[in-house]
Amino acid sequence: MQPALRLVPALLRHCSGAAAGAAAAPWRQQQRQQCEAAAQPQPPSAQEVRAAFEHCAQLVRQHDPENFVWVVQLPQAVRLRVLALRAFNLESLLIAEQVKSREPLVLQIRYQWWRDAVGGLGAAAAPPGHPVLTALWHAQHGGAGGAAGGAAGGGGGGSSGFKLNRYQLRRILDAREQDAVAFQAPLTLAELEAYAEATASQLQYLQLAAAGVASHDADHAASHLGKAVGLALLLRGAAFQAGRRRCYLPLELLAAHGVSQEQVYRGGPAPEGLRDVALAVGGAALGHLREARRLGAGLPRAAAGVMAGGVLAGQFLAALERVGFDLFEPRLAGGGASPLRRALAIKWAALRGTF
Repeated sequence: MQPALRLVPALLRHCSGAAAGAAAAPWRQQQRQQCEAAAQPQPPSAQEVRAAFEHCAQLVRQHDPENFVWVVQLPQAVRLRVLALRAFNLESLLIAEQVKSREPLVLQIRYQWWRDAVGGLGAAAAPPGHPVLTALWHAQHGGAGGAAGGAAGGGGGGSSGFKLNRYQLRRILDAREQDAVAFQAPLTLAELEAYAEATASQLQYLQLAAAGVASHDADHAASHLGKAVGLALLLRGAAFQAGRRRCYLPLELLAAHGVSQEQVYRGGPAPEGLRDVALAVGGAALGHLREARRLGAGLPRAAAGVMAGGVLAGQFLAALERVGFDLFEPRLAGGGASPLRRALAIKWAALRGTF
């Protein structure tokens, strides 16, 4: 009997331990569920969303003040989406300026980070690490107006979100990366137009989607407008880029008019041959702008608001003609118009529903 009696305390300890374990099981399960919930990415708070849109507004105001003039005149929900899109476009441009190392691998890593982040915009929560990504995510998933009503002015009001085409965002990144890592002057005007299509046109497609405009004619108009805007910007920046020994003018056109890249790098005043090159590129830009306007006449009025970049491109091209297509003329640095004339032209176009 003694051996049996000695088993009793052990059995009691085992039973009490089992009972305690059973009692602790719900607590452990609750703790596990809480940990799993904490590990899940959470949507940004209203404060984070507001800060993100304010960051976008400040970025566009600082680095793209001319387009900021028309963006802030858009209806609130559309305005916030376009601010996020234009801030993304600026970020893709600024990567090469912000990365101090000239090693291509460092730039490639940074661009890849943005590509990965863009891929995460379809997830249940915003990709971490950048306010522009938070703004894009929130604009896409809706509610932008209520959470960010104070950004760039405006009151309350909700938004149902819009379909954000991440492929178009990646095309912008790919073109910027190629330009930053392995720049080569375009051989032909068609190559220059392809670069404008991969950057400015993609942004225009996204802006039309932000305004709720979707049709074949809208895409066609956006393609032409993007090329017009892109070519005009490249012409406007020719003097600045020449100082960095970069040339975006087609090599075939330069050769046809007897102009070397070294002549471009030396700066102004522009020789006659270089003026002829500027005339050819500017003429192509004006042709795209006219076609975009022709197609835009049949689009919903909401389209004109997000295509107001055409007003700025038109003003610059007119100013370029007035100075005899001299790309180094200092008066072109301001876009060819005073801030007042620019604002009035944008307002007049908005009233007429044109660009």
